[in-house]
Amino acid sequence: MGMRINRVAVLGAGVMGQGIAAHLANAGIPSYLFDIAPAKLTDQEAKRGLTLEDREVRNRIAAAGYASMLKAKPALLYHKDFARLVTPCNYEDDADNLGDVDWIVEVVVERLDIKQRIFAMVDERRKPGSIVSSNTSGRSVAGMVEGRSDDFRKHFLVTHFFNPVRYMRLLELVPCEDTDPGVL
Repeated sequence: MGMRINRVAVLGAGVMGQGIAAHLANAGIPSYLFDIAPAKLTDQEAKRGLTLEDREVRNRIAAAGYASMLKAKPALLYHKDFARLVTPCNYEDDADNLGDVDWIVEVVVERLDIKQRIFAMVDERRKPGSIVSSNTSGRSVAGMVEGRSDDFRKHFLVTHFFNPVRYMRLLELVPCEDTDPGVL
């Protein structure tokens, strides 16, 4: 297939999402680190006069993942300067960024219904030919691609990283029935 990965979207700013985004940054690959926009203000945000429409609030969860990535022990980044390659964002405001990336890796909670909802949104916004993968270790590959477009299915696989990503030199690859062998 001969594809170069220039930018990635990491969907989920938890421990694994942080690790994957940092690992990409260590390789010089910029990424968007996505998470949900919160439904409620914190007491601190309310005291500061912020609203649910403020960008700082809307990116709070992804920004917290980014901050955690910077403080992780053992270090996830080879050098703190590499953090500039990771951009925290949220699904509602920044979903169009999915059309700008070559690889989208989903790292959300291990619930098939949530993964399917995320993949429906991805399928609508991704550029044709971009790779889509899940970091799942136990969900049905067929269930995750059910109802998705032919192009999505041809470019989908499981890319199961192990924690901590920087230190575990293992990546499990699991294609679905329709995965183009060139994607592997």
